[in-house]
Amino acid sequence: MARQNTTHATLEPITSLEILNQRKQQLQADIDTAEDTLADTWNTIFRQPTAEEMSSPTKRLMATISSASALIDGAILGWKLYTRLGGVARLLRKKR
Repeated sequence: MARQNTTHATLEPITSLEILNQRKQQLQADIDTAEDTLADTWNTIFRQPTAEEMSSPTKRLMATISSASALIDGAILGWKLYTRLGGVARLLRKKR
């Protein structure tokens, strides 16, 4: 995913406390917007299925398979990262 710059104003040299305060307020507004977007995405991904979505045995089976595949994918990613980083021995080894 490409990173987008959500600030609307160009960076201008800070010459007064007023400009600094305006920049701070702008950054805080950008952070609040990003937090709201992240919260919406989180709630969309990790929500409870509705009764309609779980009404038939086939839909329940597909939901279970989807959850299991996500769990297996996470475990495989964890193992790859563990082996790539050298395991516990590398983390505990003293640096020279």
